[in-house]
Amino acid sequence: MQTDPHFTTFSGISFDYHGECDLVMLSSPSFGSGSGLSVHIRTTRMDGKLLSYSYISGAAVAIGKNTLEVQKDGNLVVNGKRYVASHVGDTEHNDVSVPDEFATYPFSKNMIGKKKKITQYVINLNDTIIDNIDDETKDPDMMTKPITITIHANPKTQMIFVKIDGDINDGIGLLGKPLAGDRLLGRDGITDMIRDWNEYGEEWQVRDTEPKLFQEHRTPQYPDPCIYYVSDHLKKTHNLRRRLLTDSEGDNGVITKEAANDACADYVGVNKENCVQDVMAVGDLEVAEDPSYSI
Repeated sequence: MQTDPHFTTFSGISFDYHGECDLVMLSSPSFGSGSGLSVHIRTTRMDGKLLSYSYISGAAVAIGKNTLEVQKDGNLVVNGKRYVASHVGDTEHNDVSVPDEFATYPFSKNMIGKKKKITQYVINLNDTIIDNIDDETKDPDMMTKPITITIHANPKTQMIFVKIDGDINDGIGLLGKPLAGDRLLGRDGITDMIRDWNEYGEEWQVRDTEPKLFQEHRTPQYPDPCIYYVSDHLKKTHNLRRRLLTDSEGDNGVITKEAANDACADYVGVNKENCVQDVMAVGDLEVAEDPSYSI
């Protein structure tokens, strides 16, 4: 399931959330025999004369006492140690290596995209207990798909993409419960928030009773509410992004919808819609070169 910050829940519901705060994307208390798995994201709000939107500017993963943070420039922090992302032409940091495992699980880094400037981190959370059971004794009802967390950091746009695949039966958070169907459930596991995406996003703001996974403290932090509007002062409003639907390039040199559609032509469905929106929001056709929209 993916975000940037377009979300698709484990049960297939797609929505956007454009507040600014730290959010629980996924929490699985039983993962790793009770060690627990948490994925938090940090969203940043952008407001302009033409449109308003937010994007993911940080992602953090915790397994037990181990923490990993991917920053907007692709830099990595693992258990407090910082690794500087290398990019094409960056001779100073090209030889910097990252760990090949995180919390005992396989971890890898790749440079992707047409110009190989997007940093990709992948954590493979394989279920070794089920994998080691003899094939003849495996119960199909107990089989689970290994979990993979993929994080892309685009240093040009400073946007982060997060995708989580696999079976997480006790998962809660923005990505919802795997068997929730057409419902977006609150923290009580009962209240359906399908009719109000803002309220649903706010429900999963990181609470003061939950661990803070990011290195840098940034406002707002619960109980202060998520921010929906940024001007000379901060104030909360439920005015979501004004979509830029112009079909012709204006005096401001904005990307037209036609040009964005052409740039995103290789993608389909919701991924193409998200690509078009992001190209127009950022005002850069190269946004479409990020392979995040194809997975």
